[in-house]
Amino acid sequence: MAENSYIQKKYKISAEIVDRYNGLKSVDNIRMIRVISKDHNMLIMEDFMPVIGEVTGRVELVLEDDVVSVDGIHGFYMHKKNQFRLLIESYQE
Repeated sequence: MAENSYIQKKYKISAEIVDRYNGLKSVDNIRMIRVISKDHNMLIMEDFMPVIGEVTGRVELVLEDDVVSVDGIHGFYMHKKNQFRLLIESYQE
């Protein structure tokens, strides 16, 4: 194996984000998910227990070298078997 070789870890979490304006967006190879809501904060990692909830605030999908952030939203999320689903009901101003 070469000394300078870099092997990127493959993370198991994937996500689907749905809203009525942009349709469906899929993201794979997610390291962790931050749910930052007015009532709670949550950090979801691989093999996290199933969870369902409501969010008024922000969701961040943390990748190895990037962060996909969805800000100012009100919606609902579900995480089960390393699949995260976010349904955005509305965008807050």
